[in-house]
Amino acid sequence: MKKQEIRDLILQMVGANLLGTGFRLRKRESAFIRGIPGGWQHIGLPLYDYNPVFVFSLNICIRIDAVEDIFNMFSGIESKFQSTTATTMTRLEYFTGGSGEYSVATADDIASAGRVLSGVFRDKIIPFFDENKDAKALDRAVNCTEPGIDSTQPPAGPMHAIILARVAGNPDFDGLVDEIRRRMGLSPEVDHVFNRLVKYLKTR
Repeated sequence: MKKQEIRDLILQMVGANLLGTGFRLRKRESAFIRGIPGGWQHIGLPLYDYNPVFVFSLNICIRIDAVEDIFNMFSGIESKFQSTTATTMTRLEYFTGGSGEYSVATADDIASAGRVLSGVFRDKIIPFFDENKDAKALDRAVNCTEPGIDSTQPPAGPMHAIILARVAGNPDFDGLVDEIRRRMGLSPEVDHVFNRLVKYLKTR
């Protein structure tokens, strides 16, 4: 099978698990998206071609516009792409408790993966989206649980974490800053985008 055929079958499978949830397919992006007040939720489809076998996973993303407005003041991302930045990205393995990648070569393989993932969607992914629709909820998921949900690499991940804390009014903002600096091996005096962001947030 060709990559596009595989992609279309996986999107059909994912769509069947999202019926009635408000998610809509954006086929040109190979993704499903649902609007929330002041942001969106997104399920992306990484698909790798190892012909004749293909490997797919899912990326679970949430955007809070108020967070991204601040993040993109420091991100260096071109303005035309800033509307696409996500506040958090959670990998599929967070929800499966094991591998988050599935090898498929046929329609039957995709159907089999769909049977495995149907319970994951029902019991974990959809409730996760329903619980995380604003900055306060996402701050708890990122900064107040262990392990946190966000798999975004530094410096973007730490930047989002601390912006979320500020926007959500997290009373442990200063403690989180110190802990993130410790994990990053970063002293407060260094000229680094995270420190510049913290300085800005403390003026808000």
